[in-house]
Amino acid sequence: MPGALALRRKGEHMKPASSAYRPDTPAAIESPRADTRPPVPSVADAATLIAHLSAIGGTRRIMLLQGPVGPFFADLHTQLLRGGFAVERIVFNPADRLFLRKGQVTRITGGANVWQDWLRESLAVSPPEAIILFGSNRPPHACARAVAAEYGITVISLEEGYLRSGYITCEIGGNNQHSPFAQWRFRRHLQIVPPARSQPLPAVRSSILTMSLWGAIHYLVRDLLSKHTDEALFHRGKDRITTLTGRWCAHAARRLVARGVELPARRRVQATKDYILVPLQVPTDSQLLVAARGWTSAALIEACLQALVRADAPQRLVFKLHPLDTSGARMRRVILQRLDELKIGRDQVQVLETGRMADLVRHATGMVVINSTSAFSALHHNVPVLVLGEAVYRHDTVVTIGETPQDIGAFFRTRQTKPRPLIDAFLADLKAESLLAGDFYIASGRKVAAAGIIAKLDQLRSADHGGPCA
Repeated sequence: MPGALALRRKGEHMKPASSAYRPDTPAAIESPRADTRPPVPSVADAATLIAHLSAIGGTRRIMLLQGPVGPFFADLHTQLLRGGFAVERIVFNPADRLFLRKGQVTRITGGANVWQDWLRESLAVSPPEAIILFGSNRPPHACARAVAAEYGITVISLEEGYLRSGYITCEIGGNNQHSPFAQWRFRRHLQIVPPARSQPLPAVRSSILTMSLWGAIHYLVRDLLSKHTDEALFHRGKDRITTLTGRWCAHAARRLVARGVELPARRRVQATKDYILVPLQVPTDSQLLVAARGWTSAALIEACLQALVRADAPQRLVFKLHPLDTSGARMRRVILQRLDELKIGRDQVQVLETGRMADLVRHATGMVVINSTSAFSALHHNVPVLVLGEAVYRHDTVVTIGETPQDIGAFFRTRQTKPRPLIDAFLADLKAESLLAGDFYIASGRKVAAAGIIAKLDQLRSADHGGPCA
């Protein structure tokens, strides 16, 4: 088993319940749990134990794993305590301790086996009502989802809102390709009885700047103070502090300059309605790493440019760089170099670093994505979408599904929107079942989001089912 493990409470060494653990090795887990535990029940008994605790009015226990950067999980922790919940917070590195509230905290370090063994024992002995986490693809969270499924424990998975701004995503089991909504089917009765819809938080401005600030603080603390044994459960690679700081400063400066420099180009683009929009994603995005069906941003760019060369009729392309992609300048150079090599006129291709996605989508005749959430903006504006990777919206009733570069060429030749009633039904279901009002980064939005999550916990308990957050 990689990594060493011991339990510690306020400096007092305690004997772990499982013989798999070695207390004579450096500490890997710190926990305020009592050193005497009841016999471990079987996996089949875990769900029964939860029901028994609920029936006798036992304290409702919640386990919190990693949240979004910033203080949101601290706010959620506080509201859960005020609501009468017992909360156990799991932290995997020093950055997870930022904004931490007082209470039961368990520090995990080491590889996936250390975390998996500890979690399996914990869920068997004292199963929580639910595990709440942010980002279902993060290594510790993927492990937690698998172990929780063994024990019948509900996992509430949070993510950036599929629709922005004013929404967060809240689903049972996972998000994106792991979402229950990935199995969505059109239900004809919705034409008669539309579902209740979540209403977005009103007047929420873009929280990208706030998120970037929290992110910078989080990753600086993580990379400066983490142990070597923490790195096995990082969901993003570690950078040198000077390199990371310099890259983000240069990126912020470049975007600030681009706002002015690109203004004429943005106006020219938005004055026409004859281009295909290609939103690019951050190369380290977990959706690209685990759910792209083999596609990368570089492969997408090349396939789109080749399709442009082979198009029967003149076409125009607009590549939109992701606002958080610090490699955007290099990506722009690659695109411009390929234009020259393929003898494509600069008037046929525009690369934009700035500009609101909604403004760009409104004037497009089509969108090609791997699995970017920008597709939701296209669906809202009735713009045809070609999706290549795994995504929650990968349904042939609402988008065109592609696999190969040839599919991109076919989309360039012929594209049409799917039936509007199907798209409307999909978006209505999504809002009703997978979204909550709120924001993870702006203070007013955090309060609303935390209250919404607690309300969903109450609804799930009342309904006693495992469907998506409704």
